Amino acid sequence: MTEPERIIKSGLLPSNFLDEEVRCDYHITTQMKKIWAIELDILVEFDRVCKKHGLKYFLMCGTLLGAIRHKGFIPWDDDIDVAMPRDDFNKLNTLQDEFRHPIFLQTPLTDKEFGGSHTCIRNTNTSAISPIIRFQKMNHGLFIDVFALDHFVPEGAEERFAEINQLNIENGTFMRLTNPELNEKNRERVKNYHRDHIADYKRIHEIASMFNDRETEKLAILTWTAEPLERNVWDAKDFSDSVDVEFEGFRFPAPSGFRNILTQMFGNYMEFPPVEQRGAQHSQYVLDPDTPYTEFLRTFKMG
Repeated sequence: MTEPERIIKSGLLPSNFLDEEVRCDYHITTQMKKIWAIELDILVEFDRVCKKHGLKYFLMCGTLLGAIRHKGFIPWDDDIDVAMPRDDFNKLNTLQDEFRHPIFLQTPLTDKEFGGSHTCIRNTNTSAISPIIRFQKMNHGLFIDVFALDHFVPEGAEERFAEINQLNIENGTFMRLTNPELNEKNRERVKNYHRDHIADYKRIHEIASMFNDRETEKLAILTWTAEPLERNVWDAKDFSDSVDVEFEGFRFPAPSGFRNILTQMFGNYMEFPPVEQRGAQHSQYVLDPDTPYTEFLRTFKMG
């Protein structure tokens, strides 16, 4: 039984959820619906663990926009992002045993060949293959992204953010070490790599969280590399409370100041982007919701 079939059989989603449809003049394929089903199942499991342990989180980024504008996924989107206050994020990362198979909580500490700076929660029985790092012996299942929200001080922020970005680049190099098919630029990059990716991961979070001993007017997600820096910083008051919002028939928490957050991120967020800008966020990935990555990678060949 494939994972989409299991999810439908469990009753989590209605039997017609996987049917293709048109939303906002955009055709959503059965394949995309299967990906959505996998990610919703992960989000529901994540929500269960958070509620059990009293952890706070918020829908964020495109997922938050989808909830407010579409009451679910943006029709042309293929991912889920959530953010957590730092203490809750750190606690979550100790709870890998709370997630029920095939769901897997992934950090460099739970999956030694993973070099990401955030936390992924993956479905082991599916595939989300980034071709450049496909040789890494890590979990390559479909995933949702979990980011830490940290207190932010503007003085010296650009320098700290630049250091984090450089460390993220180094960890990206680490995940290329096992690829025998690199181009010349990447071969040179790998050749000069002599680092400890676990130490770099810890340093990223040390820098990002260094002001959490004080109350600040701003909160930020600093562990990703989206630039400019201002794109990652928001008013702390907008996260002071949460409100439940609808997302594909479920209800999940959003920041109480979601209007301010979405306006800062997207401008007039209720207006659709031009047609040419409507596309999946993980277009560089090869996604297969029906096949475990261990099986998929045995036959995968670059196009």
